[in-house]
Amino acid sequence: MIVICMSPQKTLSQNLKENNTEFPTPKGNPNQLFYLQRTKNTNTVIYELNKKNGLLDSKNPIHIFWILFTSNEEHQELSSIEKKYAYGITITAIGNEDYQFTLVAYPKITLHLKKDSDKNHHVYITLSGKLMMLQRTFIKEKEGGFSLSPTIEYIDFFGIDVASGKEMNERISM
Repeated sequence: MIVICMSPQKTLSQNLKENNTEFPTPKGNPNQLFYLQRTKNTNTVIYELNKKNGLLDSKNPIHIFWILFTSNEEHQELSSIEKKYAYGITITAIGNEDYQFTLVAYPKITLHLKKDSDKNHHVYITLSGKLMMLQRTFIKEKEGGFSLSPTIEYIDFFGIDVASGKEMNERISM
């Protein structure tokens, strides 16, 4: 995989809106890799680079937690059930501080944590033959019913097309 250097300050141009709800953009975390939002509420799951003493934690390179926008932006760790069935990851080292991983809720898609040419880590995903530097995901849950494992209608991936440097998004319907 060829990785082109992208400015870590480059962000998507606007907040996401779904069903007249504006979802806030998490800010101020230099280690943030990408974030996940869903239709249930504006609380957001953050996937950040996990560093200890300034170095990547090779045993646990991605730290995952909530920002509770419905509770004064309080940070909260994922529960063990959330890690195992919903928002956790399965990750494998592939060498040189590069990793591949899947989201436990949707293991069909492989994501890559890699360094760019400036030695900054980003998450990359290939969708429709294009390499994207992932910045956010959005999950649309089907309405009605109660379940510990909600039924997903679609997942949207938003990021930067590595080849062109332009914003892109891709929807996967379930």
